[in-house]
Amino acid sequence: MEMNTRLQVEHPVTEMVTGVDLVEWQVRIAAGEELTVAQDDVVLTGHSVEARVYAEVPEKNFLPSIGGVVLLDEVPDTASGRIRVDSALLEGLQISSSYDPMISKVIAWGEDRTAALDTLDKALAGYTALGIDTNVEYLRLLINDADVRAGRLDTGLIERKMPDFGFRRVDDFELVAAAVYALAMEEHNTSAVDGPWWRREGWRLGAQAPRMLSLGTPGGGVASVYVHGSAASAEVTVAVGDGPQRRAALQFRRRNDMVLTLDGTARAYRLAPVYAGAVTPSWDNPAPGVPSGLFLGNEGWSCRLEVLTRETRLARVLAAVEREEGAADPAVRSPMPGTVVSVSVENGDAVTAGQVLLAVEAMKMEHQLVAPLAGTVHISATSGDLVKADQVLATIHPHAPVPPADAAEDTVEEATISMGAAD
Repeated sequence: MEMNTRLQVEHPVTEMVTGVDLVEWQVRIAAGEELTVAQDDVVLTGHSVEARVYAEVPEKNFLPSIGGVVLLDEVPDTASGRIRVDSALLEGLQISSSYDPMISKVIAWGEDRTAALDTLDKALAGYTALGIDTNVEYLRLLINDADVRAGRLDTGLIERKMPDFGFRRVDDFELVAAAVYALAMEEHNTSAVDGPWWRREGWRLGAQAPRMLSLGTPGGGVASVYVHGSAASAEVTVAVGDGPQRRAALQFRRRNDMVLTLDGTARAYRLAPVYAGAVTPSWDNPAPGVPSGLFLGNEGWSCRLEVLTRETRLARVLAAVEREEGAADPAVRSPMPGTVVSVSVENGDAVTAGQVLLAVEAMKMEHQLVAPLAGTVHISATSGDLVKADQVLATIHPHAPVPPADAAEDTVEEATISMGAAD
């Protein structure tokens, strides 16, 4: 048995269905006041559900995430019904590895369980926290699962459901939205008196050439988007990679709220451009030139796309060439800033793929790092070391392949035949 004197994380659910402010009563009782609420005064009305929003990546075994909040809207205009958000977030806040990854709670009330879940789902669909990875998409997938809706819950449910959850990936909509926006900002900030020789708009005698923008996608990929016509015009023709030409129109409802219509299908996005170097937004010029990256959010899902220069595009292409398809990276890196709490192997040990090498503690969680392939391990960190995100903690040197005996005999035989032919 456990007796806990603090409020539980789920206390807003109790407050939503009873109308009793538990925090207020805690303060009043601590101040010496008498509790005047009797048990018979507590009446349960309706149903309430709480969703914990974490800075984490559910697809990577709920790995905590760090970063800075660049755009925040936790109670959107599209939300309806009784919604409550308890949050620690502010725009500009840096999420570090020093604290628990829970960043906010979204609580919904309804007449019954179904109504409460519907209200919560709609609230999460409009929840925006760009700049950090969150579990909002996962929460929406979970609360719309048939077993969750029916209340058929057990401790193994998430493990069973995760493989079938359809997490979104960047598609043509996001690529086109980012490309058209970036090129429109460039056009907006290019003076008309510069002349055609300095403006990168595809001008030439005859038909205008399309503008090509390279975008870096999550996971190190590169995508090319071709835009025909002025990106600032009402409608342009676009093509993603070698795909067909399509009609696209980008409209802004507010500064960070836009709608992309692609071949007649519309999709709304929240947008947060990121600028690198000395060029920064100001009140007079909120979009100074081409951003170095863009965060896009839609229906509780978000992504970051990098606007690549020739140099950064080349670096990504070369990295993809050097990384043999399907080959494991021999470097074992820390997933985030933290502390090495244990090392399970020693330098020079032979390890197998999947063997635990060391553990890093961050955000009150311990993350075991395993060998990506079999080989000889070289450890570059010790227990107690403070490590940075993406820091190499171990390297696996794969065993040299041993040629089969038949191959060695074939080589000798071929050499003998070659010598005979030469004679």
